[in-house]
Amino acid sequence: MKLIIIWLSLCLGQLIAYTATAHTKTHLTDGPTGITFFTGSWKDVLAEAKRQNKPVYVHVYTTWCPPCKRMTLEAFPNPKIGAKFNVHFINYQLDAEKGEGIDVAKRYVVSSYPTALYIAPNGALIHRAVGYTGINGMLDQADKMLETPQLRPTVARGDKDYADGRRDPAFLKKYLKTRQQLNRPTTELLDVYLDVLPASERLTNETKAFVAEALQSSTTKAFDYLIKNRSRIPTSEPTQQSLETTVSDALIRALDNDFRRASATSDEVLLETVIANSERNMASANPFVIRQEAQKEKAANDYRLKFLTQTNNALK
Repeated sequence: MKLIIIWLSLCLGQLIAYTATAHTKTHLTDGPTGITFFTGSWKDVLAEAKRQNKPVYVHVYTTWCPPCKRMTLEAFPNPKIGAKFNVHFINYQLDAEKGEGIDVAKRYVVSSYPTALYIAPNGALIHRAVGYTGINGMLDQADKMLETPQLRPTVARGDKDYADGRRDPAFLKKYLKTRQQLNRPTTELLDVYLDVLPASERLTNETKAFVAEALQSSTTKAFDYLIKNRSRIPTSEPTQQSLETTVSDALIRALDNDFRRASATSDEVLLETVIANSERNMASANPFVIRQEAQKEKAANDYRLKFLTQTNNALK
């Protein structure tokens, strides 16, 4: 009991800190339909670029630069900009006069603002563009960058068709496989695939196995789909038992991915989502077993204590 009280006190402090910064963080990193900017250090963004095998678009700005402010108000919330840049790049922004922005600006010889840097996943500079040329100018510039020999290998086949609105199931399935091979995220794409899949194909074992293999997060329609439909997998045949194992492993993997992400970003909201989804997973795996509230609370507190330990260690 004392341990829980101590934990609750510590957790409340973190929750207050998180709440205080949540609005500012969201405001700075993305718009509802526009470009989404990666948050983290310069080292982190390059690591993410390597993980996704995508180039980095860097918006280097200053607080006193009028064209920079115009870009923030006009270009970054634009749906066309979001569709193009979110698909093809890891997007990042730096104040050239603060923090890491000072060193990055020197490293890539930035002297005018805004400056767009196009960086390969290994950190090599591919192109430097100065000024703001409007929304169409940014789109044209991105297309030219994606055609350069240095960046072309980082672009998965199908990126352009997807950005242009292609959504037929056969294409999406092939595109999903390509992104998996390149170790690029599939979360949003997998949900889109399920949305357009014909009803006649939604509950086939082939679809369940495919969704399970591509699943990366528990905060998705794909996770809900597997939770709701795992009870429809018969277990009398060896092949069906194998499918049940595949689905079970996928659900656990998705929960683990989200818990690691929550711990890495001190995201307590995501943590509580993981706890709720973990309980749903347990219930769907054992539909005839009624878990007591004490069991549920213990499982939830185990998650919270592990989260608290990892986030505290990260601060040391």
